[in-house]
Amino acid sequence: METHLGQERYQKALPPMDRHKHCFAMVGLPARGKSYTAHRLARYLNWIGVKSRVFNVGVYRREIVGVNMSSEFYDPGNTDGSSARWQVAEHVVGLVVQWFKDDPDAVVAIMDATNTTRERRSMVVEKCQPENIKVMFIESVLEDADIEEANIRDTKLRCPDYEGCDADAAFRDFRERIENYKKAYDTLDLNLDRELSFIRVYNVTQFHMNNLHCNVQSKSAYFVMNLRSNIKSTLYFSRHGESQFNTLGRIGGDSNLSDNGVKYAQALGQYLVDNNMSDIPVWTSIMKRTLETCSYLPNQRIERWKALNEIDAGSCDGLTYQQIEQRFPEEFALRDLNKFHYRYPRGESYHDLCCRLEPIIMELEKQSQILVVCHQAVLRCLVGYFLNVSLSEIPYIKIPLHTVIKISPGAYKCDREEISFGIESCRTHRSKPTTESIEERLNNAGILSTSAELPPITVTNSVSNSVSNELHR
Repeated sequence: METHLGQERYQKALPPMDRHKHCFAMVGLPARGKSYTAHRLARYLNWIGVKSRVFNVGVYRREIVGVNMSSEFYDPGNTDGSSARWQVAEHVVGLVVQWFKDDPDAVVAIMDATNTTRERRSMVVEKCQPENIKVMFIESVLEDADIEEANIRDTKLRCPDYEGCDADAAFRDFRERIENYKKAYDTLDLNLDRELSFIRVYNVTQFHMNNLHCNVQSKSAYFVMNLRSNIKSTLYFSRHGESQFNTLGRIGGDSNLSDNGVKYAQALGQYLVDNNMSDIPVWTSIMKRTLETCSYLPNQRIERWKALNEIDAGSCDGLTYQQIEQRFPEEFALRDLNKFHYRYPRGESYHDLCCRLEPIIMELEKQSQILVVCHQAVLRCLVGYFLNVSLSEIPYIKIPLHTVIKISPGAYKCDREEISFGIESCRTHRSKPTTESIEERLNNAGILSTSAELPPITVTNSVSNSVSNELHR
């Protein structure tokens, strides 16, 4: 039976999103974790489907004014320096406005700047309001001298402003830059600024919120409250050992480990002992193959999270990909068409999985060291979050069996390292299909697209009415 897939139907099926435009403007002295917060927040918002972008004023200042500007440039008494910095700030706000005009999917622009005066913040509001862009300020106040020094040495001394400079001389100059900013710093005030929307973060752990209006602002505030910029973290992720279903090419299920899977579980436990990580906290799912893998770990104080269970394959659970293609060619084709938003009949999509994993992400942001043992699709979502992978590419991240993935979060990005144990296992990764192969499968399944471009898909037509009803719930 031929099925015509209209563009309108797909647009209605896309996940709900706040269609307001937002500018989140950072506030605070240098070396307060503003850029750290801006990049983490943008990564989180993009991961939940809210298109976001960071506009770093320092980058544009170096492009327009130049590098190697001494601390005197930031003295409010320096009229030339103050004028130049004001013009750069206006330029960046203009870029924000233009981004929203150019990209209909854009939702949140994050202005990564000091914005330490009320005059500067008023300018941001005055330029955004006529364009119907909601403005929220995020202020970071830090009075811990040790954290400030660590921030300067870890990030600021490596920026282009101090390239080729002596480290101690650069450190002193940056400290003088901070002192110059302090001369004109107007902190956000619950009385004087009561009409503004803002979040005020004090020493990482105390928060003031004012006049938040909508879902995106509320979710962003909740995320910022869970950030811990003062924690250096190392995260370890591993799939369970090879399962019996893996060896048969079957997806889902709740099978036991294979012989090779047991060998990996034993080797993983020994790896923790050999690397002095016997007491590392462990999180896992509630499925047999992960629990069996964790049974060989030295630390048996293991937290079991149902949220870490593998993606629910619904009516396709326990089948091989070949069986799915033979029995449900339409479903097989539509999953290849848009793997992130496709939902298995009576099951889940990768988008559903990200929603399920949101509480896990919030908790992971607070951890200094942890081992998470779970499943391929789950780890694709988690690793994709930390590596800032686009949603369309998350379902194709390689998460090999019998390998530990070490994620080391930095100020602006995370590093990934793979530790392979050399224990034989089957291959479960399916590469991203070509456009030609997708079109061929759609045609073979009797599906016609009404547009020359293949539309995005969240739900599917199904092979039976009962499955169709479930998909559209």
